[in-house]
Amino acid sequence: MDDTITTPTPSPTGTVETRTTESLVIAIVGSGGDGVALLGDLLLRMAAQSGLYGILVQSYGPQIRGGESAVVLRIAREETHYEGDETDLLLCFRLADLRRFQGSVRLHPGSIVMLETADTSEPPEWLGRSELKPYRYDFATLENGQEVPGDPKNMKGLALLCRALGWSADLARQTVQRRFAHRPQVLARNLETFEHAWLAAHVPALPPLHGHGVPLHVETGNEAVARGAIAAGCRFFAGYPITPSSEIMETLIEELPGVGGRVVQAEDEIAALGMVIGASFGGVPAMTATSGPGLSLMTEMLGLSSMAEIPTVIVDCQRVGPATGIPSRTEQSDLFHAVYGGHGDFPRAVLGVFDTVHARDVMFKAFHLAESYQLPVLVLSDAYVAQRREIRDPETGRAEQPRRRVWAPGDAAPRFDLTGEHGVGAFHVPGTEGGTYLAAGIEHTPEGSPTSDTGTHHAMNAKRFRKLDGIAGETADWYRTLGLADAPLGIIAWGSMHGILIEWVREHPEFRVFLPEILHPFPLAAFERWRTGLGRAWTLELSFQHQFHRYLGGLTDLRGVLSAARSGGLPLSTPELSRLLSEASS
Repeated sequence: MDDTITTPTPSPTGTVETRTTESLVIAIVGSGGDGVALLGDLLLRMAAQSGLYGILVQSYGPQIRGGESAVVLRIAREETHYEGDETDLLLCFRLADLRRFQGSVRLHPGSIVMLETADTSEPPEWLGRSELKPYRYDFATLENGQEVPGDPKNMKGLALLCRALGWSADLARQTVQRRFAHRPQVLARNLETFEHAWLAAHVPALPPLHGHGVPLHVETGNEAVARGAIAAGCRFFAGYPITPSSEIMETLIEELPGVGGRVVQAEDEIAALGMVIGASFGGVPAMTATSGPGLSLMTEMLGLSSMAEIPTVIVDCQRVGPATGIPSRTEQSDLFHAVYGGHGDFPRAVLGVFDTVHARDVMFKAFHLAESYQLPVLVLSDAYVAQRREIRDPETGRAEQPRRRVWAPGDAAPRFDLTGEHGVGAFHVPGTEGGTYLAAGIEHTPEGSPTSDTGTHHAMNAKRFRKLDGIAGETADWYRTLGLADAPLGIIAWGSMHGILIEWVREHPEFRVFLPEILHPFPLAAFERWRTGLGRAWTLELSFQHQFHRYLGGLTDLRGVLSAARSGGLPLSTPELSRLLSEASS
């Protein structure tokens, strides 16, 4: 279905500009080995080549091989931030695989449904009903009623979907050729299968969706984080693979050496952050990336980074917890850990990632804060942002890379000077003549010598926490607002809630939205100004124990602010958002 929507764009004043967007939502469901993810990626790349924008979200189980897999792809004439609620075209290789994705895929009366010919069962009722008869095609090769290896299903699906979308066979061929240029035998088989299916397909057609004709850029959230870090000056990364953050390290392995950087796969997350601290101690901007279980292991090292005042950047791609949880599913339940985790009192800054486009920008800000204030900075992404693919405009010019203030001979101030601006002293790079000092995790004097004097400990705590005052002053405008500034109802959310709320305020002009880009220290003065005149408001999050609501409640009086929350797993849909707000009000 070709639908026209008005997407709100936040302006610096908190008002909303609108623009018209035409979009289509495609869902593809199958089992491991069907090539569902590859098919979705090919379609997204074809859309980008045509000058269309888009977003692709993948869902899969925790097993290494096998199991069900699904992608939801939304393509649009203008930049889109949310994959949509209802599917315009569903291609399902095996109806039984739909069970895992209840709540992720929904039909409307005009949806086109493509199914396997041999699968004569009816779609489940929870999927919704289309008034159109399903189109059936022989995706599988069957012998004695059993499926056996045959031609690639995803290439057959590619032909059918291109026919339905009105995309040319040449565009599909070129995209497949680029994807498999390094595997000539696979390429030949894929193209042969595509050609046969293209000639045999007589599928229902969707209304045409025309792009701008200028190719655009495809990127995942993790790739954007990695490339944003490189652009911000990161030259050392150490990490340990963990879903859903691993692609950050994989991207840096490919691209960081090209700018003179180094990547180390450590034996575990503790060692990874230790290496990052060591590299930063040597004067090199450094980072790591992990998920919840890895962040738990890094917690003691976070305290060392703060106590020794060594800049570090830690990206946490949140997943369902606790313990192993659900590795491939999204959640916003690491907020308490990021803000409060660790023994003793030590400052850190915490930022949130809105989407793939924002991921690059937030890494500049993370390295700026880490290098300027010499403390750990945590960046909270999540599986929903980390592993989805988005089409975005090509990168433009960048701001100057962050630089820490470095000690020079002749500077008489000690390394941990108690009187430094915002508690930050000049950084002594090892090897600088006359700049030798002791850096340790034990409490120390301004010169770095170990001490057990309680008065010095209190003074050092006060010095270290003055950094947060400086950060709060500098980041007072690090937030976004959506909706009309005088709307009577409000939503306060963070991170990946950004995308769905952009579309929510379009449909609900009675709402305004506050989205902090920095979570700690929180932009409280801006929040208090924003909430002026509100009749009622809700915090919105994917956390069973309402972490964001409780955190905000510890900073200010939340009378009149209700909490709408649930555990993670699936991202919110707009119907569920309405239900959560209603349930919180009852």
